[in-house]
Amino acid sequence: MWAAVSLLLALCCWCAPAQSPPKSNPGPVEAELLKPLNLRSLTNGKTVFAQVTRDWNGSDCVLRKGATLEATVEMMARRKGRNPSRLALSFTRAQCGGPEMKPMRMLLAAVARAPQVWDNLPDALFKLPVTSINASLNPATGQLSFGTGDRYGGFDIGGFSPWHAELRGIEHHFPMSPKVQAGDVIDIKGMKLELGTGPNRSSVLSRKGRDVVLDAYTQVLLVPFSMLVIGSDLHQSPSSIGTESPAAPPPPSALTTSPPPDELDVCAPPGCAVDLPTNPQVLPSADAASIPVRPLGYIRRPNMNLGDFTEDDALIWLGTARLLFTFNPHPLIHREGVTNSRAPRRVIRAVLLDTEHHTVIRAMDWAITDLGRYLWPLPGNRILVHVGNEVRVYDAQLEIERTLVLTGPLAFLRLSPNGGLAAVATLRERHTPELHAKLRDELFREPEEDLDITILDANLKVLAWAPGLSGFVPPTLLNEGQVVLLSQPDNHYRLALNGWSGKPSTLGRLKSSCTPEISSVAPDLLFLLTCDTSTNHTVYSVLRADGKLLLRGESNSHESGQDVAGTWTGGMFAIKTVHARRDLFPGMDFRGEELDFQEVRVYRAADGKRLVNFRIDHPSTSHGGYALAPDGSQLAVLSGSQIRFFPLSVP
Repeated sequence: MWAAVSLLLALCCWCAPAQSPPKSNPGPVEAELLKPLNLRSLTNGKTVFAQVTRDWNGSDCVLRKGATLEATVEMMARRKGRNPSRLALSFTRAQCGGPEMKPMRMLLAAVARAPQVWDNLPDALFKLPVTSINASLNPATGQLSFGTGDRYGGFDIGGFSPWHAELRGIEHHFPMSPKVQAGDVIDIKGMKLELGTGPNRSSVLSRKGRDVVLDAYTQVLLVPFSMLVIGSDLHQSPSSIGTESPAAPPPPSALTTSPPPDELDVCAPPGCAVDLPTNPQVLPSADAASIPVRPLGYIRRPNMNLGDFTEDDALIWLGTARLLFTFNPHPLIHREGVTNSRAPRRVIRAVLLDTEHHTVIRAMDWAITDLGRYLWPLPGNRILVHVGNEVRVYDAQLEIERTLVLTGPLAFLRLSPNGGLAAVATLRERHTPELHAKLRDELFREPEEDLDITILDANLKVLAWAPGLSGFVPPTLLNEGQVVLLSQPDNHYRLALNGWSGKPSTLGRLKSSCTPEISSVAPDLLFLLTCDTSTNHTVYSVLRADGKLLLRGESNSHESGQDVAGTWTGGMFAIKTVHARRDLFPGMDFRGEELDFQEVRVYRAADGKRLVNFRIDHPSTSHGGYALAPDGSQLAVLSGSQIRFFPLSVP
């Protein structure tokens, strides 16, 4: 706050005295650009968007973190000879206390470089507490009724304690310090900022030798004109403002220390198994029982262009002889007269099969309102399904046991391996439909939204709640607590467990050239995907709940789509890897016909020993498409237009 006050005092050095000083000083508005600005791609009058990074409470406007700001390019000039390039921006509209954009003139007062490697900064992570809630579910309507909640009380469901849970995300802020002055440009070499000298009292950025370029997430300080009465000397450069930018604040001491060793590199029997590659020629051929699925309405689309593996197909056992097959039959979806964001985008067909007699027990269609995962297995031959605006629990006969009505579109859902806890996040629209569409078209992605995050027990009872942002990292839940991945310098990470008993512990340390992906799986294991820093190959690891490494393997650039599934009672887990005919890198488009085969390997959960592995041709383009029977007796895999069954003779 002192830095904010010093900034306003500096502004007062070149502004005429205010007629009536404000009773309180909220300081400048901190914000960041949502998109890169390159002078060569801008035109006069173009709209530029920014986003507030810290709550701001003014006398006539309240800006919450994430509120949208709108600026206009008042003037732009490319460099010519010795003349510098120039870009004038005026901030004119903001989301003051609601989704509507309202007039609000603000002066661009200071600029700072965008955070480098902003998605991997150790000091950029922030935590939000989870608040316990007394809530009851009306089984008839599926609606929640909330009682009084307290921050630190009350629940002990499966050992869960809300004050030991946390939500993490990336937070950017302007690098404030007592030395920050109006007109400063911090850590952007050669760029200068002139306050209020452009058209419509806009501030002008200039640069010699090259055109003005600002990266996405460039940090800015803005001062509302309502807080200033500009005198006739507005167009004069204030003598009190220094010409040199202050140095960036020193990094935390943790950034200068040597990174800890990679504790997950050591994998040796008998406690850990190294998963060596196999020769595809010696894998068992497709000599197994099968059920054709084309008569059910399943249509394989090998020519469809995909940016990633989908969530269209899934297999889940609901007993030793009952298999649930869900898939997208790609029907025409009636959308006439539908304008809201909850309009169905997919229809998923669920077919319950008798695997002994090869008959259909029951079939139904589900309207799915997004393209994400919609199906999760639960103990006791049950499933959790996201259908429409509801989360439902179905039993082994596909009868609904419980229903929870969601307050908005589903952002993510995460389960503990034993199914005792679920973290469910729903989106809360921050913008008007017009502003949302404008931001999406400008950013080429969905804009950031607010989240409502709830923690549920196995009966869909709400235990706790927390607010969040759509950029939050979905929590990873083990039966014993929440697993947290903490970034550290030089591509190092620390894997920690916040136990429900209140005893945090370090599970391990690792190094990865890409952001690690972590998930939990039955019976109580962690599945970790990282990238080797020397080869960039994908490394997959399976860890016990205490952090002990159980299995480690490596996939080359022709292998992708790694996925894991486990059993609660069978004492085993399976890893699926898809082999392509060419290199497949994250974000690269591919077609189903370019996938050669999938390899499913089955392991013993006690020691990570590989029990058997199968090669299956015509792989599915979905993350799922395979399932282990609850007792570990067989493996079901979707291959082409059939489900194939492989018996497992496990010693």
